[in-house]
Amino acid sequence: MEILERWARGLQMLHVAHNIASERFNYWNRVTGISTAMLSAVVGTTLFASLSASGLSGVRVGAGASSLLAAALSAGQLVWNYPELASRHRTAAVRYATLRRQVELRLANRDQVTEADLDVTSTEWEEIEQSAPQLPIGVRRRARKETSRVPLRA
Repeated sequence: MEILERWARGLQMLHVAHNIASERFNYWNRVTGISTAMLSAVVGTTLFASLSASGLSGVRVGAGASSLLAAALSAGQLVWNYPELASRHRTAAVRYATLRRQVELRLANRDQVTEADLDVTSTEWEEIEQSAPQLPIGVRRRARKETSRVPLRA
């Protein structure tokens, strides 16, 4: 039963970590989207202002730099694909939570757990691991810290 307790702790950490990652990628999606929109608006406004006052070369340089930054952020949104990453982490978190609850139920009914139950749990965990996106190191570290303070419910 010691293995189930270790598994429950590991599943708890992975469940929390994927929730954190999902929230983090949702946050960065909003930040890059809002930044891109704001920079595009500033560039457009600045270009109109610089056309009417053609002697302001600093304004034109600033508008050009802002335009490049807005384009880079827009391209970054496509490359980083934060919405899909957030969704994949959310799916992994739900799957880990489900498996975690199964392990906690087995811990609560220790005398009824069979070797087959352990095999099923191990196989399910491996399937989740194969489909789950990789967790950033900082997210893992934060999840470990958060889960080390919370006792298991079994």
